[in-house]
Amino acid sequence: MQLLVLAMLSLVLMVLATVAGVALGLAGGSEAGSRGVFILWNAFTQIVVFGLPPVAVALMYRRGEEREWLRLDFSGRRWLLALSGVVVLMLLVPLTDWLAVWNDGWHFSGAWENVEREMRRIGEESQALVASILRECHPLLSLLCVALVPALCEELFFRAGIQNLLQRWFKNVHVAVWVTAAVFSLVHGEVFAFLPRFLLGGLLGYLYVGGGSLIVNVLAHFFNNAMVVFFFWLATPDSGIDPTAPLALDWTVSLACSAAAVLLFWVTFGKGLKTSR
Repeated sequence: MQLLVLAMLSLVLMVLATVAGVALGLAGGSEAGSRGVFILWNAFTQIVVFGLPPVAVALMYRRGEEREWLRLDFSGRRWLLALSGVVVLMLLVPLTDWLAVWNDGWHFSGAWENVEREMRRIGEESQALVASILRECHPLLSLLCVALVPALCEELFFRAGIQNLLQRWFKNVHVAVWVTAAVFSLVHGEVFAFLPRFLLGGLLGYLYVGGGSLIVNVLAHFFNNAMVVFFFWLATPDSGIDPTAPLALDWTVSLACSAAAVLLFWVTFGKGLKTSR
């Protein structure tokens, strides 16, 4: 019931936000002068669609214990765990990059070729718009609206909301983590970038469980988004930097970094993961 309420509330608010955005002329963002307003509106939409529903469900069904239910524990040790989670995320970047390249190489055949062509066209246009916005808006505004707000709101919705409820439903933390990761990746709407987001969603799910606090996965998510903002900001016409280009690291580097990530995660978060089963 709580999961249904969460989904329906988010869907209704998404429709209302979309209608309001169209009515106010804020659904485009193609004109340079409107891009700052555009990302501010998108940040507001993130708060409404992803931030408010899990808080509302917590207040409706967990009144008096909503802070504990959402894992809003911001004590000093949780910040140390959050920093460890960021390092784990960084170590998994080569693997994520390899998955992104492999996933982008997927192709549909037969009658699905036109579907693939259209999906890639939409994805390229969306990526071009995001790139132009990140290059032209002030970096601090981009960090706030593109990195911080989505990290906080999406982690509230997917981990504190959906994953939390699925774990109580399935009685299995791993099923809850990976089902939520699949939903997290699908909601972003990019089939040819599904796998790297799926891996990211799984990592964020385990950080939430093992870290015992929302701040652990929020900080890792923020760092992931902030890296994108940072590299697009560096990518001036004369810099020679292409933030969309793959790293093309040797497979041994990816394997070594992934092994180090697993080891660090188990040492840091293994105990918290065991107690959450």
